[in-house]
Amino acid sequence: MLAMKNSDWVVANAKIWTGRASSPWAAGMHIRDGVIVGMDGSTQMPVDADLQGAFVTPGLIDAHLHFLAGGESLQTLDLSDASSPEEFRNRVLREHESLAPDRWLIATGWSENRWDPPEAPDASWLSGCGDRPVVCWRMDLHSALINTVVMDQLELPDDETLLAEGGRVVRDAQGRPTGILQEAAAWQYLNPKIPKLPQHLRGKAIEVAADHCLSLGLTAVRTMEYKRDLLDLYLDHHCDSPRIRMSAVVLDRTLPLELDWIGQMPHNDWFRITGCKSFLDGTLGSRTARLSAPYADDSENLGSYTEHLLEGRLDDWVDEVVARGLSPVMHAIGDAAVKAAIDAVGDLSDDCRATIEHAEVMTPEIIEALSNRSSLRLSIQPLHRADDAVFAEMALGPERSGSLLPMAAVNRLGVRMAFGSDWPVVSVDPIAGMQAAITGRDVDGKPFHQEQAIGVEEALRSYTVRAAEMSGLDHVGVLEAGRRADFVVWDRDPFTVDWDVQRPSIMATIVDGKLAYGSLPSQEQSS
Repeated sequence: MLAMKNSDWVVANAKIWTGRASSPWAAGMHIRDGVIVGMDGSTQMPVDADLQGAFVTPGLIDAHLHFLAGGESLQTLDLSDASSPEEFRNRVLREHESLAPDRWLIATGWSENRWDPPEAPDASWLSGCGDRPVVCWRMDLHSALINTVVMDQLELPDDETLLAEGGRVVRDAQGRPTGILQEAAAWQYLNPKIPKLPQHLRGKAIEVAADHCLSLGLTAVRTMEYKRDLLDLYLDHHCDSPRIRMSAVVLDRTLPLELDWIGQMPHNDWFRITGCKSFLDGTLGSRTARLSAPYADDSENLGSYTEHLLEGRLDDWVDEVVARGLSPVMHAIGDAAVKAAIDAVGDLSDDCRATIEHAEVMTPEIIEALSNRSSLRLSIQPLHRADDAVFAEMALGPERSGSLLPMAAVNRLGVRMAFGSDWPVVSVDPIAGMQAAITGRDVDGKPFHQEQAIGVEEALRSYTVRAAEMSGLDHVGVLEAGRRADFVVWDRDPFTVDWDVQRPSIMATIVDGKLAYGSLPSQEQSS
């Protein structure tokens, strides 16, 4: 980080949205040793940084991402903008030709819903890679396309066993595997076979991810990670010299939970472990999210329950997590899975900060049930709504499509929601997420149930105040005396921008009172 010229400095002539409900606006800040000691005219010290009227908010916080996987995705093949099956195949072939002979080819980001017409890929698309193992993860990371080389290495059980475990091998009309593995078939049987990137590249992924997030105005993240990575990578590549704040949620979820190792990890203003995660269902794109009524385009399919919920042990898992002083974090996308998450929380206290992640399909009955569970919070991703809106009517039918992330309805009933990205599933850019929430448009720019769009202030609050509270980072998220000095300077006022045609960007990111990215309008005075 680039330090300001001293640890005691004053910001003035700014338009500051503080995030405080009682006093949302200010014009300046006094910062000492990384802490805000006063707002506006609370000091007579000389001005160190005249921001010349620039717009300032608390640092943005992503309430749900996969930080290590996001950093790794910046070093592997990205198929998220492949516009056709032909481009998919050509990119994979070019990547194959550039890789060392002994490397697996790993790609991420494809979605058949982005192609016109939609076309499900199969293993034949990967035939040009010869005997190289190839794995192409769908954008939701709940399905993977593999070639026959990988299929031959897997010891998959029969279909009946897989379905009982919440997984599936997709087959063609003749009963032959197409190369698509879904849910547990991918997680339990494929994942352990994939070799990790070399350790130095995995460590670099954490550093690259920090650079990328800071450049987008993110000063803190809530990341989903496995024990082995927290112990083997984060201690060396983040905790010793942190640059971005982290709240970590543990992905290891085999019962009984083994969490004694958490004592080896720091718990401070930069890093803390705050929760454990369970997957209750799949995703809409893969048609594995669990619905209360069948998919409109697959009348025999309700989707899948998974893991603890499928085993009838979700309540046991919640009890174990809470007993450890951690938050139960539940992936639930279909309305039936969201209802199961609501029921599992029961009468937990607010201190538990229980969260439902994604909660994409919410009928009016679900929203009402949520409003009666004051201890529950929703961690949702506006860019998922924009992506899934493209096929929502096809998957859910015209009557149910309006239940796809009805943000305005949730907000009206006072349900607490924070925003994130689920990176690398979609872009980690919080400004793109704000635009999706404010405009109510899909990824192609078409209006989608715009009555469920929200205002600029609510979008900001969901990326700052609420995200900090949900993440257990109560020392940031609001600009007021006593909080750490994490804030961002915008190039334009987001309240006056026409988000339908443009979006603002971040000029400077300040973390703990130090410049982490960009430059201030008065850089010559303050660096």
